[in-house]
Amino acid sequence: MPLLQLSQDGCSLSLITNSGQCQYDVPITRELIDTQLHELGVENFYRFEPAITEALELLNVAVSNEEQDSDVAVEIRQIVIAERRDAGLLVKTEPDLMTASVTVTGAFGGAQVTGQQLITALQENHIVKGISKAVLQELLVQAQQLAPGEKLTMGVAFGREPQHGRETWFEPLVADASQRILCPQATEDGKVDMLDLGALITVEAGQAVMKRHPPTQGVDGFNVLGKLISALPGEERPFEPGDGTAIDESDDSLLIAVKSGIPRRMPCGAQVDDALTLAGVDVSTGHIQFDGSVVIEGDVKPGMKVSATGNITVSGFVELATLEAGGDIFVAQGIIGRQQENKTLPCRIQAKGKVVSKFAQYAEIVAHESVSCTLHVLHCQIKTSGLVSVMDQSRRQGTLSGGTVDAGQGVIAVNIGAAAGVTTEIVVFSHYQQWRDRLGELYQKIEHERRNGRKLKQAKLKLLKVTAAKRPPELIEKLKAASASHQQTMADLKHRYQVLRQRYDQTLKNAKITATTHFYAHIRCQIEKEFMMVDEEHGPSVVCYDERRLQRLAYHA
Repeated sequence: MPLLQLSQDGCSLSLITNSGQCQYDVPITRELIDTQLHELGVENFYRFEPAITEALELLNVAVSNEEQDSDVAVEIRQIVIAERRDAGLLVKTEPDLMTASVTVTGAFGGAQVTGQQLITALQENHIVKGISKAVLQELLVQAQQLAPGEKLTMGVAFGREPQHGRETWFEPLVADASQRILCPQATEDGKVDMLDLGALITVEAGQAVMKRHPPTQGVDGFNVLGKLISALPGEERPFEPGDGTAIDESDDSLLIAVKSGIPRRMPCGAQVDDALTLAGVDVSTGHIQFDGSVVIEGDVKPGMKVSATGNITVSGFVELATLEAGGDIFVAQGIIGRQQENKTLPCRIQAKGKVVSKFAQYAEIVAHESVSCTLHVLHCQIKTSGLVSVMDQSRRQGTLSGGTVDAGQGVIAVNIGAAAGVTTEIVVFSHYQQWRDRLGELYQKIEHERRNGRKLKQAKLKLLKVTAAKRPPELIEKLKAASASHQQTMADLKHRYQVLRQRYDQTLKNAKITATTHFYAHIRCQIEKEFMMVDEEHGPSVVCYDERRLQRLAYHA
C-alpha cells in the first residue's frame, strides 16, 4: 500500500496509516514524506503540520510492534496532510480612506492571481477611485514570483488631497531694494565694487508698483471610495494703498504711484516715500529721524540712531548704533556690535519689514517679515515672524552660530553652530499658542451655535405639535429666519475654522531648521512646543516636526 495518496481531484494529499499491522520495515520520517511529495510533484502544497505529526506517530507505533498477532483486524485511515491552495488576496484600506493596498500570498501549488481577480476584489471593497494600473501590473508580475506562503503588499489606489485655493496675492512690479544689497555692481575690469550698489530704486508718478491677483477656488480631492473632498477657496483680500499710491481707475488690479519717490512694499499694497540721502551718520549729523525713507551712502557710527517711517538703506557698516524703520532695513557691509557682560546688546536693528545685511554679530535684530545675511550671523539675538536665512546666492557660505533665534517660519543656513561647540538656541513657530487660542475661540463659537441649533429644533418640534390652523404665522416666519441665520453662521464658522486649521497645519509642516552643509553640536532646537538637543555633529540636516515629534533628518537639496 502506498504511503501517500493524492485525491481524485488532485487538491488534497492523504497519508495512509494502518492500526494493528505494519507494512514498513523502518520508521517513517518527515524526510521520507518530503521525498514522496517531490516524487508526486506536490511539494508546494500547503502542509498541515499537526496532521503529519499525528500520522507519523501512528505509523511508527505500528513499525515498533513487530510481534503483533497477524489476525488482529487492520484499520486503514487516511489523514489529510496537505492541500492545494490558490494564491491569497487581501484588500486593506487605511483609516483615512486615502490609500488602499493589496496583499498577495503565494500559491501552494494552486492558481496564481489574475488581473480580473484583482479588479473584482477592489470592487467588492468599494475601491473605485485613484487606482493605478501600472502598480496593478507590477503587482501581478511580482506575484508570479512569490514562493508558497510568501506575502507581497503594494499600495494600488491613492486618494488625492484637495488643493486648497490660494488667497489673493500681490505681485510687486518694481525691483526689491534688497537685491541691491545682495548684488553689488561689477566694474569695467570685471571686479565687484562692494560699495557701489547701483542706481537707487525709484518710481515716477503714474507708474504701476503692484498687481493684485484674485484668489483661486482650489481643486477638490477624493478618497479611494470615490467620495469628494471639497477644497477650501482662497481668501479674498483687497488692496491697501499706502501714502503716495492709489488703485488704477481703469484697472482695479493695479496699484500705481501718484508721486515720485522710493517704493516700499507692504503686505497688501505699497507706498511711495520721500527720500533723505546722507553721506554718513555720525556726531556731525546727529541722530536722524525722518518721515520717509533714508539712504546713507556711508557708515552709521557708534552711538548714533536712525529712525525712519520708510526704508533705511546703508551702503557701509552699522556699528554699535540703533536703526528703526517702518519698512525694510538694508545694510550693504555689515552690522557690528560688541560682546557685553550682561545680555543687553548695544547694537539694535528693528524693522517692520525685513532686515538684509552681509553679516551681523553681537546685535539685536527684530524684523516682522524676515532676516537675511549672506556671510554670517554670530552671537546675535534675532526675532522675526518670518524666515531667517544665512547664505549667499551660491549657497556655499553662511554660518549661524551662537546667540538665540526666534523665527516664525523657519531657519536655513549653510552651517549652524561651530566646530568649537558654541551653544546656539533656535526656536521656530513660537507663536503657535496664538493660533491655538484663535482655534479654541472658533471652536467655542461653533459649539455655542450648535446649542442654538438644538434649541431651534426643539422649538420647531414644539410648533409641529400645534395644529396647522393654530400656528402663529409670525412665529413660523421668525423660526424660518432664525434657522436660515443659524445655518449661515454655522457654515461661516466652520469655514473659518477649517481655513485656520489648514494654515496652522501647513505652517507647522513648513517650520524647519535646516543646515545645508554642517549641523554642529550644542544646538537647542524647538518647533512649536516640542524641543530637542543636537549633541553631535552631523552633515546636511533638517530638524522638523514629523510623526508628532521633532526629528533630525538628512537634508537633500
